[in-house]
Amino acid sequence: MTLDRYLATRRRLVEQALARHLPAGRTQLRKAMRYSLLAGGKRLRPILALAAGEVAAAPPSRVLPFACALEFVHTYSLVHDDLPAMDDDDLRRGRPTSHKVYGEGVAILVGDALLTEAFGLMAAARGVAPARALAAIAELASAAGELGMVGGQALDLAGEGGRPTLAQVRAIHARKTGRLFIASLRVGALVAGAPAPLLRRLTTYGEQLGLAFQIADDILDEAGGPGADGRTDQALGKATYPGVLGADGARAHLVRARDAALAAVAPLGTVANPLRDIAGFVAAQVEAPDRLAASA
Repeated sequence: MTLDRYLATRRRLVEQALARHLPAGRTQLRKAMRYSLLAGGKRLRPILALAAGEVAAAPPSRVLPFACALEFVHTYSLVHDDLPAMDDDDLRRGRPTSHKVYGEGVAILVGDALLTEAFGLMAAARGVAPARALAAIAELASAAGELGMVGGQALDLAGEGGRPTLAQVRAIHARKTGRLFIASLRVGALVAGAPAPLLRRLTTYGEQLGLAFQIADDILDEAGGPGADGRTDQALGKATYPGVLGADGARAHLVRARDAALAAVAPLGTVANPLRDIAGFVAAQVEAPDRLAASA
């Protein structure tokens, strides 16, 4: 199966499940939640969870509720990231951001609700041993909290307008972006009951893929290409890899991260081909940004 077909098939599976897990309702809050959650996108994090589960011999149906929970958390982070007190973005995925449509107060509650519902979704999942489900829940909680995504966002805010070092850029994005990538791989693997050696390989892959993704995103944003949403990181004074390393240095770091991700899953056989292809796709975005726009 080609990567395009794999991504399209898994994306469709995730989209259908997201709609089931958050059915239409009459309240403004429910409408606003669905507006952001069902706005499309690459769905890369839930797809990574499904792929990791497949590597560990779990069918997609077993991992799917946990994969959807990852997308709930990711969407909440985007809604809050777009708020005027954060990045103050007007557009997300080609249309007005949540607070532009529903107001800031409702947008804050949308994020609160999506984060909370994510853990309820995982806790209610059937067909998964309680110890495995609990491990997956703890993994996502750690990745989303103070030592993960939220902590990275705090570092990002504190660093705006400064002159960051490479160590500071790494610290920001290892939490803000990287931890949820790692969690995506680990959640899928934990639900599947992956043995420790496989879990370590998938963790390394997730760490390096998250780094590659962030560098590619920074490069695209700086170039003002079709992958950029709203204002650029440069306009916001954000700490970025090209800002510290220059465009060529950032691309060199991107290639090294991609190669490290590929090395981590090299011994895993053909079942890991989707993970290999995704790593190549992420790195290739800086050379073919139109393809990224088509899948955004």
